[in-house]
Amino acid sequence: MIDSVKNYLASKSFLLMAVIVIGSVSGIGYTIIKLDRDSHLASVKRDVENGLYATAEQVQQRFFETVLTAKRIENILSISGGAVDTQVVNIVTKLQKDSPTIVAVALAPGLEVTHSFPLSDDETAIGLKYWQVPEQMASVARAYRGQSAVVDGPLSLLGGEMGYILRYPVFLPLPDRDRDRFWGIISIAIRADSLFSSERHDFGDASKYLFELNEIPASGVPVATAGNGNQSWRFEPVVVDFSMLGNRWQALARPTAGWPSYSPQSSYLVAFSLFSAVVLLVVLSAYRRLALKKDDAHALLAEAVGCISEGFIAFDDKERLMIVNQKYLDYHANIADLVVPGMTMDELVRIAATHQAAPFVPEDREAWIADRMENFRNPGESFLQQISDDLWLKVTEAKTPHGYTVGIWTDVSAEKHAQGVAEAADREKTDFLNNVSHELRTPLTVIFGRATFMRNSERLPQSKKLTKAISADGPPTPAVTTAINKYQDFISEQGAGIADSAQHMIRLVEDLLDWTKVARGKLELDMQLLQLDELAASVVEDLQPNAEAKGLDLSYAGDSSAEAMADKVRLKQILYNLINNAIKFTDKGSIHLEMTRENGQIVFNVTDTGHGISEENLERVFQRFQQVDGSMSRKSGGLGLGLAISEQLAALHGGTLSLTSKIGRGSTFTLKMPSSERADQGSEGAGQTSITIENVA
Repeated sequence: MIDSVKNYLASKSFLLMAVIVIGSVSGIGYTIIKLDRDSHLASVKRDVENGLYATAEQVQQRFFETVLTAKRIENILSISGGAVDTQVVNIVTKLQKDSPTIVAVALAPGLEVTHSFPLSDDETAIGLKYWQVPEQMASVARAYRGQSAVVDGPLSLLGGEMGYILRYPVFLPLPDRDRDRFWGIISIAIRADSLFSSERHDFGDASKYLFELNEIPASGVPVATAGNGNQSWRFEPVVVDFSMLGNRWQALARPTAGWPSYSPQSSYLVAFSLFSAVVLLVVLSAYRRLALKKDDAHALLAEAVGCISEGFIAFDDKERLMIVNQKYLDYHANIADLVVPGMTMDELVRIAATHQAAPFVPEDREAWIADRMENFRNPGESFLQQISDDLWLKVTEAKTPHGYTVGIWTDVSAEKHAQGVAEAADREKTDFLNNVSHELRTPLTVIFGRATFMRNSERLPQSKKLTKAISADGPPTPAVTTAINKYQDFISEQGAGIADSAQHMIRLVEDLLDWTKVARGKLELDMQLLQLDELAASVVEDLQPNAEAKGLDLSYAGDSSAEAMADKVRLKQILYNLINNAIKFTDKGSIHLEMTRENGQIVFNVTDTGHGISEENLERVFQRFQQVDGSMSRKSGGLGLGLAISEQLAALHGGTLSLTSKIGRGSTFTLKMPSSERADQGSEGAGQTSITIENVA
């Protein structure tokens, strides 16, 4: 029943967490999408606003140029006394040719149109009296009263298209009066769509933008707004105010379809939000499955522990009791009611020391507790613990990788009783073995000590006495001498074989020790100024016998003045390893050690004519316990530590060790290390020294 309630609550909690996760991700996603939309919308509006400013400047420039043309016409009329002559016609014709956006130009002296250009299109306008057309007379009156140009529009032109008309009042000077005489009006009509196209925005294209250019009346309230009257945010226009010909104008624009509801990235953000929700649900589901598995595993563990026929107890990394089975409680019946999960090991040990038969006098109680806790915190071998007179338990404790401590308590009372029976007989056997060991130890020690003399058997006093005794009656026969020499050689060869094997083992052990020191950073160098030429030559001389044994030529060439701060023993070790490696893997040909100075560095090159190494194995040779042939049956023995140690020693000297090689053509190991200041300041033309020891085989 309790398990069913727990499972029910767990499933409800999971559903609640899933709802919270989906709601949180949805809220965060919506907020991010809205912020992205608002940012994109603001960017689009700024772009349209910049376009409106550009368009406003363009409109101002267009009407300013038109006013200048009207002024030129006024000047000609002033000269001609108000008569429209060919100069005026030429100016108007040129204006319309240079500005195709100008629909018509009308001259109306006395407010009656007498000339209209082009004549072929606007002959119907001739004779028009402005005072008879109220919708046009208003702007004409404003131009007259203000004695300055005004722009009227937007309005429908004669051709049916929308446009704007510049009304320019003409005042001609009177010779005999102080003020000018009103001549009439120059009207210049311009198509609206030609005014509103800019480099980035074509506000004249109704399929893209809804655009309006209106004059702000004296009341300050615009006469119209772009759009269809819908005041939602998607249809609110961008508004730009500007001045033109002494009046305030307002440009309004918005996309025909309204402002974008989402940014181009919205689909990706929605997809990311959905993906995040799915991922979180998957993670939550996986976590729930893990929790269920953990509960199942815990239940399985508890049941399995309960079925163990031995006592089992486990503590966490804080030494708190986690699990204990019934068998353990049966073994400790006197304190079973006091053993509860969560208590510490120290509390349990003190309870056991107080309530159970203890293997100590009361004065030793604290010492026993401290010893028991030490064994618990640092478990080692199993030990016995007496619970009562007839109950002995073997305690086996161990630490888990996570710091937990588990203990197995096994009843060994029967074995303990049998042990008591066998101890008496065992004592007699033990005494006998002790005596035998004592008697054998002395002769074995003597045998080991004398075996060390076998390598040089001819130097043993007994060998010398034997030779002297044989020679007492005269020189021995050749057969006797040969037999004695062969006997001594045999003994020496056996000793030499033992010594060589021991030397090989010592070398392997030294490599292991060196590698351990290098890996742990415990290797210290004894740095001193060294004459490298002498050191390198001595290494070549020492290894010459090894090269001769394989029929190889080992040679050396170096710089006699080269010096460097280095550890003599370790530098020789590097060179020994490189040359020995070359000898090991070269069957015929030669090995050459060369030392040079390059760019403030000492460079050692060990070149052989051996097997060579493939490119993919060049780095492998410097790895510990590695050889190109890694099989157990490889031709050359060794642990594969020599080159790895050499590379580390080179690094400790501030240098590098590298390899170049070609299959079938040999290899070159290059050791580079800093030269000393003394060597860098050496005189030019320093002498070169070389050693070449040819193979005599």
